[in-house]
Amino acid sequence: MPHIKFEILLAILAVPIVGGIISTRFWVKRREQGTIAMRLSQWAKPTVTNVPFTLLKKQQSDSDTPIKQYLLTIPALDALKTLLLEANLEDHLLFFLLLIASLLFLPLLIAFFLGFNVFIAALVGLVLAGLPFIALKTIAGAERTKFCEQLPDAIDLMVAVLRSGHSISQSVKAVADEIPNPCGKEFAAVLHRMNLGQPLPQSLILSTKRFNSYELDLIRRAVAIQAEVGGSLAELLDKTNSTLRERLKLARQLRVITVQSRLSAQIIGLLPIILAIGLNFISPGYLQILVEDKLGQTMLVGVIMLEIIGIFVMQRLSTLKV
Repeated sequence: MPHIKFEILLAILAVPIVGGIISTRFWVKRREQGTIAMRLSQWAKPTVTNVPFTLLKKQQSDSDTPIKQYLLTIPALDALKTLLLEANLEDHLLFFLLLIASLLFLPLLIAFFLGFNVFIAALVGLVLAGLPFIALKTIAGAERTKFCEQLPDAIDLMVAVLRSGHSISQSVKAVADEIPNPCGKEFAAVLHRMNLGQPLPQSLILSTKRFNSYELDLIRRAVAIQAEVGGSLAELLDKTNSTLRERLKLARQLRVITVQSRLSAQIIGLLPIILAIGLNFISPGYLQILVEDKLGQTMLVGVIMLEIIGIFVMQRLSTLKV
């Protein structure tokens, strides 16, 4: 009977999660199509007024989105906002808040209506609420790694364009056109900010924060120093790029050296969970006392907290910063 309830719970949880992923994908695609159609329709409208037309996104006032403006003032959301910025999803803060709240309270509602254990439902809700953070962290890490791998080639292209006699904006445009995403897309945004009047060092600040990239910040500082003291920008970028390549080479070597430690941390972190699932299948009801008894529930909460702390500590021990 417990197995049947557990399978029913998993089936019920799978339906809204899969439906949410599919609906989110369709919503994002429909929103992009709607934005393009709106801008094209604005181009096709006859201009009967003296108001200049612009394709720039309108800045929303505080009265347009009061909920979003209120959420942005909560200090507890700084971690989520930082993750969204690094994953290039900063415009979807409200959506992720609703998703996290739904994943947190959905198991409690299911437990209330189907008569399941509320304590287990609360634990399942906490685990599900942490999945968006893990997904955002993974996406941001992958984007940052790919961006840093592409950055030396982008700087080489900028140096080649500058040495051929072109301007800084043309070198940035060459990177935006020739280098694949995410580096090309980000340099296109940098070029857009430069066209609005910002110099290159200031245009790179937001990109540095978005990718949390020490390498790009080093480039930004070098360009800022060159703008103040003068000299050959191409020569300065070339020397800085050599340092970046050596840095990336060292980071790859350290990643290979620490792969055994990171794998051991993952195995040790997953071992208690796998062991608990195995014991439950071999001997059903063996761990039921941890759920029904108050002392068992307290011990289970303590074990989960120690598990999270242990995973964090082992991850920090196996991570070396270059």
